[in-house]
Amino acid sequence: MASTDRDRHRDREPGRRQFDQPLRHDPNRVFKITNDERQLIAKSLRNIDEARRTLEAQQNRENREIVRELKASADRIFDILDELEELG
Repeated sequence: MASTDRDRHRDREPGRRQFDQPLRHDPNRVFKITNDERQLIAKSLRNIDEARRTLEAQQNRENREIVRELKASADRIFDILDELEELG
């Protein structure tokens, strides 16, 4: 196999990477979301809810925590979207 002289991932220096550091952002940032983006998020939330219902229907004890987390995550996302202020 020929060498391309590029560093492979396994050849790089081990340790923390650039993206391992938590990003610090201004908590008062303002975001703009389009109606199309909002609809895409709503569709994703519906998919999460459908997956949750499918797992619930299986009535498997091992899925209970997953079902709870799916519901709680979808609820948190919906609440955040619902609380977004419309910028005029």
